[in-house]
Amino acid sequence: MPYIKESFSIDTPLRAYEFLRQNLHLNMAEAQRYINKGRVFYEGQVLTQKNKILQNCVQVLMFKPDSLGLKPLFENEDFAIFNKPSKMLIHPKGAFAHHSLMDEIRALYGREASLAHRIDKETSGLVLVGKHKNSIAKLGEMFIKGAIKKEYLAVVRGDLKAYSFVLSLPLATQPKGGDLCVRSRYLGEPNTESLKFKEAQTTFETLGVVTRDSHYTLIKVLPKTGRTHQIRVHLYALGIPILGDPLYGAKDAHSREYLDCEFITQESAHPLSDSKRIEYFGASRLMLHAYKLEFCYCNKRYVFASDENFDI
Repeated sequence: MPYIKESFSIDTPLRAYEFLRQNLHLNMAEAQRYINKGRVFYEGQVLTQKNKILQNCVQVLMFKPDSLGLKPLFENEDFAIFNKPSKMLIHPKGAFAHHSLMDEIRALYGREASLAHRIDKETSGLVLVGKHKNSIAKLGEMFIKGAIKKEYLAVVRGDLKAYSFVLSLPLATQPKGGDLCVRSRYLGEPNTESLKFKEAQTTFETLGVVTRDSHYTLIKVLPKTGRTHQIRVHLYALGIPILGDPLYGAKDAHSREYLDCEFITQESAHPLSDSKRIEYFGASRLMLHAYKLEFCYCNKRYVFASDENFDI
């Protein structure tokens, strides 16, 4: 179980942030984040004040990694590369007991290690992980500056001729709480006037049809920006949604059923069966794979590529 409540006894009264610094070895900013996220409990209530005087007993919601034994494809003293399977969460969803890639990361490298970027739960493929604060900050800045080149593979609905093209189409996320609000929207869709759109650009290259008698095409994808669901929305806007996509190009009723079953909002979830996914979305998984990462780090060039976990 990723999160458990751990109890601590306090012999001498302490302010909340001092307790967190001494017992969990957190700095001031980290201690404040624990409090802001509602992870500290005192006298049966969520603690909200960092200067609150604590005594006797305090409970803290602690992340306890539960590894399934996933190993990195590569690692050095600063970072590691993992190949995440489809349908695995990238990080814990709230405080619920669902396995995520963070379980594997923290089990191997400890509390300081973290993700340098993210990919969707439904997407498989390469994920870059920083082992310590300095490398996490450096890798994160490289992603922001576009110094890390990402390449994806996708199977789309459509028999496309061999060519490459660039799509520049602004995207926006929706306010939480509405119907199908997890879907991103693209500029030009109906009823999007109130949304705040941001630039989004993606390059596509056709690689070939998957089978001779099908209308599915394998394409290479290079996102220049990193908006929520960018590749999925751009391909949907082009009329060639990704095979197996439960949100874009699917019937609203089927997307709602998927979200009711799979969106992690409770202690237990009941995912859609593979047979239902195939019936609704055409495949048992989203056919999108983070295939390649390329970057320079400390004056050394790295290129990682793997199609493992992407069986077409």
